[in-house]
Amino acid sequence: MSITQEQIDNIIRNLSKLPNKGQEWDIKKILEYMEVLNEVDTSWVEPTVSVASHVWSLREDNEIRTMKPQEVLACSKQNIIANQIALPNIMK
Repeated sequence: MSITQEQIDNIIRNLSKLPNKGQEWDIKKILEYMEVLNEVDTSWVEPTVSVASHVWSLREDNEIRTMKPQEVLACSKQNIIANQIALPNIMK
């Protein structure tokens, strides 16, 4: 397997993000393992973007208004300006 210096630098950069628990990363062993993995026949595996095989079904979003806007605003301890809750400025 031929690998460029740029690819090695990229691997080292990504490995440095992983917790190594006191062990050093041996790039030669990693590349040898990658060669073994490349020998595995995966031609029958269908490409996916997710490992989960189930489909998420979301409920339809139905708006149910049980309170009037003025009732909601009345619950706030903050000042009300133009029918909106006024929050203190956090950017100074």
